[in-house]
Amino acid sequence: MSTDVSNYDDNPTPYDKELSFPAKQLNRFRHIVRNHMPFMICVVTPTFLVFIYLTLIAAPQYISEAHFVVRGHSSQSGLSLSNILQPGGSAPTSENTYVVQDYMQSRDAAELLIAKNNLLDVYARPEADFFARYPFLLFPKNFENFYLHYYNGHVLVEQDAETNISILTVRTFRAEDSQRIARALLDAGEMLVNDINRRQRENLIHATSQEVQAAETKLREINQKLAEYRNVVALIDPMRQSVPMINFVTSLQNMLASTNMQLSQLQKSAPNSPLIAAYQRQADILSEQIKKSGSQITGSDDSLVPKITGYEDLTVQRDIQQRILVSDVASLEAAKQQANQQMIYIDEVAQPNAADWPEYPRNLLVLIITFFSTLGLYVMGKLLIAGAQERNLQ
Repeated sequence: MSTDVSNYDDNPTPYDKELSFPAKQLNRFRHIVRNHMPFMICVVTPTFLVFIYLTLIAAPQYISEAHFVVRGHSSQSGLSLSNILQPGGSAPTSENTYVVQDYMQSRDAAELLIAKNNLLDVYARPEADFFARYPFLLFPKNFENFYLHYYNGHVLVEQDAETNISILTVRTFRAEDSQRIARALLDAGEMLVNDINRRQRENLIHATSQEVQAAETKLREINQKLAEYRNVVALIDPMRQSVPMINFVTSLQNMLASTNMQLSQLQKSAPNSPLIAAYQRQADILSEQIKKSGSQITGSDDSLVPKITGYEDLTVQRDIQQRILVSDVASLEAAKQQANQQMIYIDEVAQPNAADWPEYPRNLLVLIITFFSTLGLYVMGKLLIAGAQERNLQ
């Protein structure tokens, strides 16, 4: 059972009366310490050790902060029903924002910073204390330990629920290191966004591009067939080249009709005229020439009609394929426009800063937490012991 200090002062022993004032104070201090030894061990000592660590050992840590948002063309459109109904009136957060945030705290980002920005050396600075330095004695030196106990504890990306602005914070032992790592993370996030844009563009345009290429190949094949057909029939354009022949036959038919008309009039007006034989001979020559010229246009395998038919078939195929190609090209342009509208990018609201003073360790806050935590444990322990003693007495 502890001795009351007031009783100790009010009822001094004969030995205490013989002591000098400093000796009395020292004896009183020893008596207080002896009576409150559990409190000193459980509360005062841990708090004092933490105070010694924070003031004499703990290395200052600097924070660099950057603010950014992930935007797209669709997010810049006018007001929509979802924008109006959302609390605060802000635009809904794009899922790409969470993608960028997750990437910045991922193993891939940590490996990239280790390879390009010597991140392991940043947390192994000589000014770092042995509790905060990498590697710590209690943890093995490997990437998994670094990622779990150092990277996740010193790199944080959060989002403001009201403004939808992402806040990146990086904590290291030097202000310039924090600023450099934050800048590297923003650049890595921008590379990720560019890669997302590239893959999204390829996915939207790839199928349409293949259709355009297929239409171009088919059109080239038809043009090749048309060129080969022209070489076979020895005609560049049977349709155009048949026009003079048709005109020639038409003129012969007109001449034959005129000759027959004159012959008929002469036979009626002068049956014995010697010109009748001349007109008859001319009509026979014209008829024979018309028959010969007509056979070159129709009526045989070597005439123009089969050649024109084959040529028209190929030209129709070419016209159809040209329309298909024009339609596919229009679809490709529409896909490109859609891909451009769906592109996203990182808009940096605040650049990474170089801190003027360290924000960690937070000495006062840590001391208060340590004191009240140990005090709570101490009170709980005393209550448990008192309860156990009361049961034993009963």
